[in-house]
Amino acid sequence: MSRSTLPVPSGKRTAAQATSHTEQPSHPVLSPDLIERESEEQLLNRGAAYAREYDAINGKQTTLLKNVAVVLVELRRRSDDWLGRSHEYRQLAASLYSRSGIPSDSQAAIQAAVRWHIGNHLRTVVSPAELAGHDLKIAGPAEREKTARQSRNAIVMTARAELESSAKARKTSKKSAGEPNDVIPAPASYPVADHLRLGRGAHDILSQLSASVVDDMTDGQRAKLDDELEQIQKVVAKLRRHTKKRSSEG
Repeated sequence: MSRSTLPVPSGKRTAAQATSHTEQPSHPVLSPDLIERESEEQLLNRGAAYAREYDAINGKQTTLLKNVAVVLVELRRRSDDWLGRSHEYRQLAASLYSRSGIPSDSQAAIQAAVRWHIGNHLRTVVSPAELAGHDLKIAGPAEREKTARQSRNAIVMTARAELESSAKARKTSKKSAGEPNDVIPAPASYPVADHLRLGRGAHDILSQLSASVVDDMTDGQRAKLDDELEQIQKVVAKLRRHTKKRSSEG
């Protein structure tokens, strides 16, 4: 008998049998409301069935991982242990994976993937105040990854603008050096576009700085960042004297 068809102990139905939506191709994510009234035994069997099905299809269904995460978060709620560190919860989680019948050499990878989804699902059921009370970040793993990706993109965009500006400046300098003294080069428009791109890039990068991350820094780290922000503020103030000059003169 294959692992995907193993019977569930105590005569309980599998998650796929208990919820017809797991048999449908779309595999909708499990709703917490659906399992709120299930017994602990039913939750363990449901989570084990999702994990077993995930393993049987070689990890191609992300939704099944999300459903395992929903079940485990519900078990954390009942254990009054959002962090999942208590002996009671750890025993329940171990029982869930044991019931799934997944080989031990596959469990570590699946559990790591499930923990990522647990982090995201926790942010949908736990209030920001509770998260802070447990020293958890307000943003989940998915949101933090998105922010990091946006930061990298902003840095790349700014660096590209700097490289293009430097290349054009060198090209213009060489061209001007070979021209007769009585020829006045026409004003180049590219520095204006470059400056606008650099300004946008600087804004995008600074927008990625998060107050919650700053709050998590040590005193020394905050002091170092404050020094950098002070220098940035001076540069901005100096440039703004020029951006405001024409309007004030008019």
